[in-house]
Order: sequence, then structure tokens, then C-alpha cells
Amino acid sequence: MWESVDAATEARNFAGIWGIDGPVLLDETGEYAAALGIRGVPTNVLVDAHGIVRGVGLTAPQELDEAVDALLAEE
Repeated sequence: MWESVDAATEARNFAGIWGIDGPVLLDETGEYAAALGIRGVPTNVLVDAHGIVRGVGLTAPQELDEAVDALLAEE
């Protein structure tokens, strides 16, 4: 979810800056964000391999790294 005209480019740039490698999903209609109660952007949503939301927010790099590491350790 992004508050700009070109959300895909903004998301790619954000992922590049933070070294995020892998799929980045876009919620172009805002429907998914509304269902999760997301109000601020950008917001990271960590989704596991089964499509279950495992974290919302996780804005600090260390916080995001720890959440991803914990999730990968469960796999």
C-alpha cells in the first residue's frame, strides 16, 4: 500500500533501499489494508508461506529482520 500514483515503482525503490529480496505485494485498491486496520504507509506486512499474516508494522530494520528470521526458523 502506498500513497502515490506509481505505487509499484515506490515499492521497488523501498525494497531496494532496505535490501528486501523477494515478492512485494501491492494492495492497489486498499481493501486488504482496510481489513488489517492499516492506516499509515509504508507498512510492512509479513505473510508466511501459507498466506497467513504473521506481522504488521515491523518498521525498524532490526525488528523486521528478527521477525523474518523467526518465521524462517519455523519453516
